[in-house]
Amino acid sequence: MTSSNDKKSFKIAIVAGEKSGDELGAPLMHFLKANHPNIEFIGVGGSRMISEGLDSFFEMSEISVMGIIEPLFNLRRLLKLRKSLKEFLSRENPDIFIGIDSPDFNIPIAKFLKNKIDIPTVQYVSPSVWAWRKGRIKTMEKCIDHVITLFPFEKKAYIDSTIDVSYIGHPLAYSIEMTEEAVNTKTKNTIALLPGSRKSEILSMGDLMIKVAKQLKKINSELTFSLPLADANHLSHFNEEIEDYIHVTIGDSKEVLKNSEIALITSGTATLESALSYTPCVTLYKTNFLSYLIIKPLLMIKNFSLPNLILEEEFLPELLQSKVTDKNILDAVHEITDNGIGQYINKFDQIKSTLQAGGPAKAAEEVIKLIKK
Repeated sequence: MTSSNDKKSFKIAIVAGEKSGDELGAPLMHFLKANHPNIEFIGVGGSRMISEGLDSFFEMSEISVMGIIEPLFNLRRLLKLRKSLKEFLSRENPDIFIGIDSPDFNIPIAKFLKNKIDIPTVQYVSPSVWAWRKGRIKTMEKCIDHVITLFPFEKKAYIDSTIDVSYIGHPLAYSIEMTEEAVNTKTKNTIALLPGSRKSEILSMGDLMIKVAKQLKKINSELTFSLPLADANHLSHFNEEIEDYIHVTIGDSKEVLKNSEIALITSGTATLESALSYTPCVTLYKTNFLSYLIIKPLLMIKNFSLPNLILEEEFLPELLQSKVTDKNILDAVHEITDNGIGQYINKFDQIKSTLQAGGPAKAAEEVIKLIKK
């Protein structure tokens, strides 16, 4: 028998500002519809969220600007877009607001809607308050009812907060499948090069990774390299010549990581994909000098690589800012090979089991609870 609650239609405002947010938003929407078929989605998202039924107010790419300094160059346009989105959502009077990642864009929207129409608000993906700017939690308490976290270490930051927190694990822990046979039959002497999906990341890391690949090839002639890029246009951002033993592919980073023995990766979700693919990686991060100057005094963490953060130990090499040099990267690769790739399997097992904590199905349940309160 169907209850009156099940027949009620809900309007959910949901906003993602990045491709990764779109990838999180789509399965959340899928499970929300499974819980409650009568749901209308409004807000902003990419192709995956649109395919799940989102009526996107404008193109998500309009707000996909990352970093600390970079958004300042687009501030007027971003503020104008956010203002028009606030007004639209307020007129639509949704039952709940869900901001997916992009906290600098989404939290002010949550604050506006909380004050204007007093609806429940959710931040799906915690801001990096566990790493820096912990004082931001006090600001969030005024406008965010519930934070949904993807990683176990994030929940600790909210222990003394009035904000409710749900840890759901990461959807990649469910979507990346690696059998024991697949782990044991990885292509020998293969190294994946993942400089990042943004222009700024490729400009910072791309040529350095190619240089390192050439040096590694001189040491071991049997090595081959895969360079999976998010977009074919990203090739134009490389100045270093890409030799024929460096195989360029487009849009298949997950498959490349599954088949590689080792990876060099610009810090981000790809390091998690690597761990779940049972591929030891060297994590690299180098940002705009001014951005790093601002961030450095505020950092509260010893490690920045996601696999290391999840297990709370530095079991994989990571290099930050000035330490990102070709010599240090070569040393880090040799550290992995000297340890033996098999030595990392138990660690990767731990990461996978830790991150299988309910995923988007659990996130959808938490959202529905808030709506029905």
